[in-house]
Amino acid sequence: MGRGVHALIPSGPTVPRPSAGQRAEAALSALRTVPVQAAVLQAAVALLSDLAESAAAPGDREAAAATVTLLLEALDTVPVRLPRPS
Repeated sequence: MGRGVHALIPSGPTVPRPSAGQRAEAALSALRTVPVQAAVLQAAVALLSDLAESAAAPGDREAAAATVTLLLEALDTVPVRLPRPS
């Protein structure tokens, strides 16, 4: 019974969960190069662009905007491939 009561009524301070912006900032601090499809980057840019404009927390907006910038820079390095004629 003691553990069940402790789970329902914790006695110690609770640590707030980091925001999406804080988690993104931490991830960006450990950048590494990996292969990825350009379409994945384009999709992430589309989603994060909206978040950069509409997020409630300023840290989330800033992290989304910084990530969009990095993704666009990565897309600029992708060579343009023309479709093969059929």
